[in-house]
Amino acid sequence: MALRSYWKANKAEVVAENGVVTAMQPQAAEAGLAMLKQGGNAVDAAVAIGFCNIVLEPYMAVIGGMGYMLIHLAETGQTIGVDFNGRAPRRAHAGMYDVLGPAPPGGINVFRTRDDANVSGALSITVPATCAGFCTAHEQYGRLPLAQVVEPAIGLAADGFETNWHTTLYVANRMEVLQSDPYMASMWLPNGRPPRNYPKPAERIVQRDLGELLRRIARHGAAAMYAGEVADAIDAWMRDHGGVLTKQDLADYQPILGQPLTQDFHGRTLACVATPSGAITNMETLSILNHLALDDLEHNSAAYLHLVIEAARHAFADRFRYLGDWEHAPVPLQGLLSPDYTQQLARQITPSRSKTVIEEQEEPWSYYLNRALHDPWAFDPGPRPDGAIPEPALAAEAGHTTHINVVDKDRNAVSCTHTGVFGPVHPDNTGVYLTGGMAWFIPLPGHPNSVAGWKRPMNNMCPVMVLQDGRPVVCQGAPGARKIMHRGVQVLLNMLQHGMSPQDAVAALTVDASGREVLVDSRFPDAVIEELRGLGHAVKIVEEEPGMTGNFARPSAVTIDYDRGLLRTGVDVFRPALALGY
Repeated sequence: MALRSYWKANKAEVVAENGVVTAMQPQAAEAGLAMLKQGGNAVDAAVAIGFCNIVLEPYMAVIGGMGYMLIHLAETGQTIGVDFNGRAPRRAHAGMYDVLGPAPPGGINVFRTRDDANVSGALSITVPATCAGFCTAHEQYGRLPLAQVVEPAIGLAADGFETNWHTTLYVANRMEVLQSDPYMASMWLPNGRPPRNYPKPAERIVQRDLGELLRRIARHGAAAMYAGEVADAIDAWMRDHGGVLTKQDLADYQPILGQPLTQDFHGRTLACVATPSGAITNMETLSILNHLALDDLEHNSAAYLHLVIEAARHAFADRFRYLGDWEHAPVPLQGLLSPDYTQQLARQITPSRSKTVIEEQEEPWSYYLNRALHDPWAFDPGPRPDGAIPEPALAAEAGHTTHINVVDKDRNAVSCTHTGVFGPVHPDNTGVYLTGGMAWFIPLPGHPNSVAGWKRPMNNMCPVMVLQDGRPVVCQGAPGARKIMHRGVQVLLNMLQHGMSPQDAVAALTVDASGREVLVDSRFPDAVIEELRGLGHAVKIVEEEPGMTGNFARPSAVTIDYDRGLLRTGVDVFRPALALGY
């Protein structure tokens, strides 16, 4: 057996007393910390970071995107979920796409549509939600004036920012798309090529239209984008390009504020957004693991990983088969999270052999769809839907997302994940990139996640808070598409069950069970990998590497130690993510 070198990467943990922030881009983290030092609270800092993100990394998140935010208010003890998921335009309907058949295995979608109309172009666009989400969170719970909070993002857009290696790499990988759009090329391809980050000083990216839009938002809030000239421009662009999104959709859009979903886990309370997201799958996986004897097993041993993989497989089976927007379709939410139900699933797991291996050449959605493995409706008080479920609930696979954690000196806390990829769907000179969120629906009728007007698509994002005695002790989340969920489960286990610091928890070796094969980090010992194979798992060894999205989700986390008065952070090891504190 050949010996080989491998990454042993980590980052220094930030330990602070007054406040901490984590962000995927350094300048965004600096803006968030500046808000805390200027007397702002965690919401001010998170919103400042979020607006900077859409300037610095629109390949991960845009102002016309979507996301979720958890906010804990120390003074009242409240934890609030902010759902700023996108919605299908009101004129959207289940038969709006010409479905050509199943998509090739391993792609981002379950079905192919003619001209990829649900993935790109005017018919792919969901109602832009990120701007409304940030402005609503700030209006309800922020402390500083909005103009002060948005000011760092305005400067980065209007005056420009120096590109880093990550931005240069992304632009180089997307060069054909950018070249095809003169408006985007004028900003992102200086001199007709990707921006140079060497020699120093690096070349600057200037986005004057976005800077002007942010100035309007600083003065007028979300109305600057959802009414007036910008809304008119979006409406006109849609009509000219055959879209169905209207300025009335923009005017009607409102984020949803409400109680989070909660669940007990080893004496603590997990809180996630109560929305069609990755939350149900994360919680179901952890609830199954609650019934298994993980404490008796060595961390990241083959026996331990076997249970973590099997639990996730059962939760993903339910995700693919049952989940959708419960505003529009019956979904057995209570059944999926019932302790009796998850105990039943845990009893199906044996320590000696995998029972969830997906057949070769078969995708997870079709495997689970064709096998009625579970019946959560038997544990749910809601009426069971009539008829068979014809299609899967699988959301599109795309790792272009970003995550924010903030805790301030008063121990207000925020965990926020938001997304949206920039591309050629934009009205010129507005600063707005719109997002093809319709790809996250099933383009055929009859399923909980089928297209319908004003419906929310299934999404993978899952910001998390862990509460103890009513106070947050962990904020955690990640970008990474479907891989967000299983990585998040493992990071939480690393901290809550194995006592790891947040930095060691996010840097630890990992596996992913969201696809047909189990992805296993190449840094695992050969003996562990071979034992997993011996247990029946279809293992694929992959190397975690610096780059755009990597082979696994990219987590970050913050822990709060009330006894010592300390905040600790953990951020992604392989990309420019940064934690700051004071």
